[in-house]
Amino acid sequence: MNNFKNLYQNRFSHCLYWSLSCLPFSAYSADLVHIKQHPIDTIVQQNMVQKLVAPPFKKPSKIDQMRIMHIDIDYVYDKDKKQQQKNIQELIQRISQIQPNTIFLQAFADPDANGSADQVYFKNRHIPTRENLFPLLVSQIRSKTQVKHIYAWLPLIAWEFPKRYKLTYVSHNDGGKQGYIRVSPFDPQNLKYVSEIYLDFIKSNAVDGVLYHDDVTLNDYEDSSAPAQSMYRTWGFNADQLLKQPKNPKQLKFAKFKTAYLDQFAAGITKIIKQQQPNLLTARNMYAPVVLEPNSENWFSQSMPSTYQYYDYNAIMAMPYMEEADDHQQFYLDLIQQSKKYDPDLSHTIFELQALNWINDQKLSTEEIVDTIKFLEKHGVKHIGYYPDDFVHEHPQPSKLKSAFLTGD
Repeated sequence: MNNFKNLYQNRFSHCLYWSLSCLPFSAYSADLVHIKQHPIDTIVQQNMVQKLVAPPFKKPSKIDQMRIMHIDIDYVYDKDKKQQQKNIQELIQRISQIQPNTIFLQAFADPDANGSADQVYFKNRHIPTRENLFPLLVSQIRSKTQVKHIYAWLPLIAWEFPKRYKLTYVSHNDGGKQGYIRVSPFDPQNLKYVSEIYLDFIKSNAVDGVLYHDDVTLNDYEDSSAPAQSMYRTWGFNADQLLKQPKNPKQLKFAKFKTAYLDQFAAGITKIIKQQQPNLLTARNMYAPVVLEPNSENWFSQSMPSTYQYYDYNAIMAMPYMEEADDHQQFYLDLIQQSKKYDPDLSHTIFELQALNWINDQKLSTEEIVDTIKFLEKHGVKHIGYYPDDFVHEHPQPSKLKSAFLTGD
């Protein structure tokens, strides 16, 4: 499955790789925006009033050096249940061979590989359940491997609800759709539905953390839906004008409000699920251009200082083939340099490598992946993972990857 390719093809043509320095964190922190009376706050309060007794769950201690397998359950699922059981056994055997200490496990179903969830692998009240596979796999991983942490990989807004819901979706200014299909985060009803999906998930699944999908984003032409435009007016922006003028001098300020709005939405969901499991950790996928290019907040409504404020980990998609970087080692060094300006010891930064070149659909050699891991370790990167893991074709090769995944943890 390819959950990144379509978004990059649709939206990233203007996001070239740059090796640029940016201002130190102190220069940015004062510019962080806080959205007053964010609609997620009301939902958080309602869930605090209705707080249930949290199930007993051992408090996870942070791992000094995460070595992460990022796994698609879409690879495991099969209509033929005998084949599916075989897939589960092969995956568990592979995890035991590679010995990661952390798993990012897909909890949503994306059979059409468009990056948006129209089904899920857990029971809930809104999105169709493809099969209740997530809790089964978590149980198998915990009982049969030495994995320490399991994160549920879930979208924040990239949901495709059944048509009967008739929801407001992110609208592009020119009338078309760019990137993932996403519910508009500015419609309070959408926020309520998303919070209920997460609440249903967390009540039935004991996990160590949540990885928010790379859908926590709006580009400079989004969202032009009616609820979005109404919110922009409360911020003091003529959004209809700004969404048509990407070079408008007010764009960066406008983008900072959208960044804050999205990250506070995610933070609100985190508060809600922590009512059930108080010790959860959170990570978010971030695009490499956000780290490398100072103007990228305009294009993505993502920023480094906001990310380190609202999430425990910043999982950077450190994927030079996807960014068409000429010098891969310099690409990694620039990511490290910029990340250290916000996270000096890199204790809150994850480098997520690509195991597949989506541009030509060629697998990267295991040797290249291992060499990259060693290079990153040499330059102080603590947390490293890769995506996707292909257990069917045993890529990357488990014996070679295991040696690169050995840590003191």
